[in-house]
Amino acid sequence: MFSKTRACVLAALLLLILSPAARAQFSGPGLLWQDSSGGSAGSFVPGCVSHPVSAPPGATVTVQVWGDFQAPFGLFASLSQGPCLPIPGFGGGLLLSPPIFPVASGVLTQLSPCLSCPQAFAELFAQIPPTAPAGTQFSLQAVSIGFGAPALTAAIEATVQ
Repeated sequence: MFSKTRACVLAALLLLILSPAARAQFSGPGLLWQDSSGGSAGSFVPGCVSHPVSAPPGATVTVQVWGDFQAPFGLFASLSQGPCLPIPGFGGGLLLSPPIFPVASGVLTQLSPCLSCPQAFAELFAQIPPTAPAGTQFSLQAVSIGFGAPALTAAIEATVQ
């Protein structure tokens, strides 16, 4: 009986020790892209990483910005990307190159049932213009607060097929 109790206590201690480490792996806001042609890209982990995706002209796009419930967010676009530019006080880094265009802003209010994801998200919808020429590229990146830390998300680099 003593060894079963000891094993349970050790297992509980191990879970308590590993819980902050598991939570720290998802230390910031996320950005996801899904389009009507089946393309998807994005990440819940901020960093100086760009995720490529291709979409045909006319495709409907759903972009989700993830982070803490009631956290403010901003979504930005650029026609090119540059080297990673760290910003003091923020996780991740800026990948968008000037000129940078604001796309949307707001508050993350839609709650997620996912336990390992950030708590909330905002969903935005757009369409790739039907007349967009093949090869056109643009990048998206968001800023918000995830797990209490302000951060820039990973970027999404979209190419019109």
